Amino acid sequence: MVAVAVDHRPDLQRERRARALPPQAARSRHRATVARRYRAAGVCAVALAACAVWVQAGATDRPGSGPLAAPGAGPTRAVAARMWVVQPGETVWGIAHALQPTGDVRPLVDTLASQLHGRPLQIGQRLLLP
Repeated sequence: MVAVAVDHRPDLQRERRARALPPQAARSRHRATVARRYRAAGVCAVALAACAVWVQAGATDRPGSGPLAAPGAGPTRAVAARMWVVQPGETVWGIAHALQPTGDVRPLVDTLASQLHGRPLQIGQRLLLP
């Protein structure tokens, strides 16, 4: 006895062609998909920007609590500082003698010299006085 298999299905190529969309409908579907992807990317970008703004606002709304503040440091406040503006012909020793006319001026000279980092005085330079 011989068995014969018969496939009753129509040709797969014809079946696929029948189910395929017309070219204009396929392009329209592709454009809609691309538009959805762009819209989703835009929403993600806006959300990311909003989070960045929110984080920055949270980090700077309290003085003394930024990323560079010491742990447990309270709010910062300005302190009055004395400045010396260097005039022509002045030296570090002369400035120290003007600030401290009596006593040993060497510690004051060392403090002023540390601000200069080994560089010479410049006319108009501002020195922070201790």
